[in-house]
Amino acid sequence: MSGIQRTRLRLFVLATFVLIFVCFPARQFAQQSSTQDLDQLLASKESGLLTDWRVIGPFGKTSDFKRVWEPERDQLRKRRYGNDFVISLQFASGKFELPLHAPRNGVFYASSEVWLPNGGDWRIYAETAGVMTVFLDGKATLHRNGTERDLQTTSQVVHMERGTHRLLVKFAGAAAPFHVAVMPQTGGLRRRNNKPNIHVAPESEYTSAALEWPAPIL
Repeated sequence: MSGIQRTRLRLFVLATFVLIFVCFPARQFAQQSSTQDLDQLLASKESGLLTDWRVIGPFGKTSDFKRVWEPERDQLRKRRYGNDFVISLQFASGKFELPLHAPRNGVFYASSEVWLPNGGDWRIYAETAGVMTVFLDGKATLHRNGTERDLQTTSQVVHMERGTHRLLVKFAGAAAPFHVAVMPQTGGLRRRNNKPNIHVAPESEYTSAALEWPAPIL
């Protein structure tokens, strides 16, 4: 083997070791970050926060909030309204946020589902700084008529049977970010074996909140 070949071999081996040491910590960090996100997601669901949403909007202007649009009539059951597709978003912390490029003027709709392990009185919480109406199984149950930067928590006790229930949130763009939760009337965490199933959907359907808005037609 010539001196040039030996030099090339040493450089190749050195480059290989560098790649191993550089990539391994990055992969380890990514796995750790993924584990932390999963832990946070499970903790949010355990506490009753809604983390998985289907979203569409805006419709009209914020001043048109009392107007009823199609997603309100059918409780956001379609995949497409006009030229826009409904997008699926997941928030591990339970803090709902509109995508970065979404307009803040107008009315939006977001739906989620929650599975209750037993029937009885449950409390629906909404924390927001803006105008919002929460529908439970098609019936307006909670309304918050606030102003921007006036963050408050509104709650309502309702009787719900065991099983899956649909929540539709109608909100002005300025009402985001917000939190919505369903908890036992007495508050506190649910028992660990009573984790809610919230709007189950394939991971591939979820869209990052930083992506372009609205979802384009394919």
